[in-house]
Amino acid sequence: FRSYDDDDDDDDDDDDINSIIDVANDQDDNHSIVVNAAADMTLWQQFLLVLSLWRFMAPLFTVFAAEYAMQSGTWAAIGFPVDSESARDNFYEYAGWLYQFGVLISRSTGTLYEAPFYLLWAYSILQVLLLIFFYIVAATQFWYNWSLLVPCFVVGLLGGSVYVQSYTRISRDVPKELREFSLTACTMADTVGVVMANVCGLYIQSCLFRANSIPGAVVECPV
Repeated sequence: FRSYDDDDDDDDDDDDINSIIDVANDQDDNHSIVVNAAADMTLWQQFLLVLSLWRFMAPLFTVFAAEYAMQSGTWAAIGFPVDSESARDNFYEYAGWLYQFGVLISRSTGTLYEAPFYLLWAYSILQVLLLIFFYIVAATQFWYNWSLLVPCFVVGLLGGSVYVQSYTRISRDVPKELREFSLTACTMADTVGVVMANVCGLYIQSCLFRANSIPGAVVECPV
């Protein structure tokens, strides 16, 4: 636990968690002990453990929130021409294929290297910048042709990389006694990110529809 949490020798809860790990280490090293190390914690200790995983969860949340907001919000408002529903559907379909191809490549090759934490944060920030980029593109059409599929592919590369590298680092950095609990807890980050992105995507799409005089928005643009 100390290998990835901030040092704080005066924290009683950290000491309690470490004592549980020590007990588990003194026993037979099997799956049941791995599970019990986290299961024997109090609810408060488990909560603190989840908080200590923030540096894994934050990039996961950010990258998933950004990429799904792009898909449900900005990509649905791009088409050549934009006022054609079939054209928008075509772009959305091809953008989705390129995105999935990028995810496939990054997740398939993710075990070939180990990304440092600064790269996980850099990928997440780049994903947010791509969300801003696609919003500006959809609103202003300053770059408006099929070459936009290239950054769609990059979105998939970034999202897949953060996903596989985050869970790879958890498997390596978190003590075995807490690994299963930590992997499960971190899945909340990408799930919450997807849910928030889908809600925000409705409003992003609405604002872009209004900017391009397109009818049919599900919600009203708040700005």
